[in-house]
Amino acid sequence: MQRENLIENKNVINVLWTGGWDSTYRIIELSRQPVTVQPIYVYGDGRPSEQYERIAMKKILSELQHKKETRATFLPIKFIEKKSIPLNQEITDAYNSIREKTQLGSQHEWLARLAYIIPGMEIGTESGSPETSHIIHAIEKYGKLVKEDGGDSYILDPNKSSKEGMLVLGYFKYPIIDKTELDMKRNIQIWGYEDVMKNIWFCHTPLYGKPCGLCHPCEVKIESGMEFLLPQSALIRYKRRNLMPYKIVYKVERKINKLLSH
Repeated sequence: MQRENLIENKNVINVLWTGGWDSTYRIIELSRQPVTVQPIYVYGDGRPSEQYERIAMKKILSELQHKKETRATFLPIKFIEKKSIPLNQEITDAYNSIREKTQLGSQHEWLARLAYIIPGMEIGTESGSPETSHIIHAIEKYGKLVKEDGGDSYILDPNKSSKEGMLVLGYFKYPIIDKTELDMKRNIQIWGYEDVMKNIWFCHTPLYGKPCGLCHPCEVKIESGMEFLLPQSALIRYKRRNLMPYKIVYKVERKINKLLSH
């Protein structure tokens, strides 16, 4: 996989899509504009949620194609296997340096390598505080966001960002980083896309085919007022997650469920 082979028409908007809330919001937002969208999905990192994400994306695209408000052209989803992303030692070293002083997730190392191949790829990072969002913390510590010229996204200012920040975070565009989840929820309701959003998938460690209420994405949804996206069973687990003996029971339950899902 060579860098030049994946840099395509500049009129095509490359969107990293997981089937979750943030990236699906951006997909919906773009669907209402006369643009060409290239959804990009990375698979093969062993996450139990992959099968649910694929189902979610298929349903969402199908529903958008039948929406009278849809003006965008959607290219077939580009599926990229994680192990096919070329190694880049400079980016890996920069990520390791950032990781020493932040809690930036390990996925941002290989995502940065992918963004190097597809510069300008959009990533669905929402507005948040450094205390609750690891990527926001890393951006604020190692970079400076500015609005791109002639566009609706934010990018890292190369003149005011560190080398490490540019290598790990600087190849992306951040189109929704000025919006909170409640901002997006409000727009979805105004536009009338609640039916589409019901198909999203965000949980990293599903239990019995439903969101667990225990993983970080589930916690974020609940704590940001989006608990309506989770079943009652997940909300109960969330409330009990730090209580004994539930803490032990849920840990074992998730391990068993993960084994059964493979």
